[in-house]
Amino acid sequence: MLTAALNRADEEARRLRQEFVGTEHLLLGILAEGSGQAVRVLQSAVDLADLRQQLIKRLPQGAKEPMVTGRLPLSPKAQGIINVAMSASSAVGEPNVSTRRVLLAAIEDPMSTTAKLLAECGADLEALAQKLSQPQSQTE
Repeated sequence: MLTAALNRADEEARRLRQEFVGTEHLLLGILAEGSGQAVRVLQSAVDLADLRQQLIKRLPQGAKEPMVTGRLPLSPKAQGIINVAMSASSAVGEPNVSTRRVLLAAIEDPMSTTAKLLAECGADLEALAQKLSQPQSQTE
């Protein structure tokens, strides 16, 4: 579920002493949440432990704990990915935004760090997008 993945993304960003949640943190949150179609599709394409390790390597560790109380703000890019996922869910009448919609939006953004990293880890982005575009097999 997206709410759980967003909470996990926030936790990951805080653990790395970041002041915001970026697209990389969204992917870390999806991986940490650990269930749903997004994770199942990713498992079929890449080694999840390697993907997580590559993500963490790319994120600099901040010098101090974030000063933000409550949820960390989303970066403009992460907010854009969430907005695209919300619009896509709304367009097909899905009442909730799923992690698969968020992952699909990130993959379909050609400037997305997520898409670049998945490709570097050996994922076929077109095949991933096709699998993520298919109707959900289970509720997330």
